[in-house]
Amino acid sequence: MEYFNLYANCQLVKGARMSLLCDLQMRRFYHIPNDTADVLLFLQQHSIEECMAHYGEDNREAITGYISFLLSKELGFKDNRLVPELTPLDLSWDRYSDITNVIIEFNEDISYTGDFFRELFDLHVQGLEIRCYHKTDLDRIRELLEVFNGTTLKFIKLVLPYEATLALPALDKLVKKYPRVRSLLIHSSPADKLEKIFDGSVPVVFFSSNINSCLACGEIRADYFMSNMELFTESQHFNTCLNRKLSIDGNGYIKNCPSLPESFGHVTKTSVREVLDNKAFQRYGKIRKDEITVCKDCEFRHVCTDCRAYVEDPQDMYSRPLKCGYDPYTNSWENWAENPLKQSAIAWYGLEEIIK
Repeated sequence: MEYFNLYANCQLVKGARMSLLCDLQMRRFYHIPNDTADVLLFLQQHSIEECMAHYGEDNREAITGYISFLLSKELGFKDNRLVPELTPLDLSWDRYSDITNVIIEFNEDISYTGDFFRELFDLHVQGLEIRCYHKTDLDRIRELLEVFNGTTLKFIKLVLPYEATLALPALDKLVKKYPRVRSLLIHSSPADKLEKIFDGSVPVVFFSSNINSCLACGEIRADYFMSNMELFTESQHFNTCLNRKLSIDGNGYIKNCPSLPESFGHVTKTSVREVLDNKAFQRYGKIRKDEITVCKDCEFRHVCTDCRAYVEDPQDMYSRPLKCGYDPYTNSWENWAENPLKQSAIAWYGLEEIIK
């Protein structure tokens, strides 16, 4: 008998009407019908011929097509047995740092060299996003980047407003001096476009919309989805947006996210340990996609980074993201801002300004 063996790094996520097959090694995913997903699940326990017999001769051609597709994408292989060495993937997740990601809303009047920041970046933070909403001298950005030399940071994303001096040669020079800068978003640009600098290794996204506050954050888009081991395993246990994340807003207040109203002190008066010991600071990071209304029925839930700051029901922390236009019950996308059922929440958050 012949069997189809799906590689362990290929994980199936079923939704209300469609499923997602995530190749976590190659960082790809495939949108497939639930009927196809059911066949794959059956093949994990039975031979190909047993599968044909179970679903009937009328479905032989379709099943053969499914298997051919999987083989062509190198998602599995045929063998005369179900190979026991293909042990189930370990979906546990942990990191050795209490904070892995930080967002800073840059303010020239705040010192980023104080005790709070030294304590914070001694925690082996991996990623940093620096948001500049208003025009800022590039020399001030360089001064800020100097602060993080000698830290364990692996990734810095810069969000900067467009200006003529931010030409690609200047940005390339900046990145070469500070190689931790691995991504740039230039908002308020004349046009939307994608460029690459530093020998094509660093993307520069020019974005025509104006980002002048944190109100612009939290939109769910298909091109933001990521299929990789880290995000997928974290999503099984924690919130992929706010787990082990700390933010400092433009006034120096410490938050889970700049868009959330709760603050846990100020950088001039509070220690990192005080923030981490506050149970309220930890609560959002524990909200899994499998617990969120509608998201728990969405096939994209483990490749999506979520948003807890702007939700459809502001009184319910388990409500689905407000800025998501995908319906897993119809498998269709819409403009979330035009949905009449979202208008009261849009008004609650004061988002009318950014969707005009």
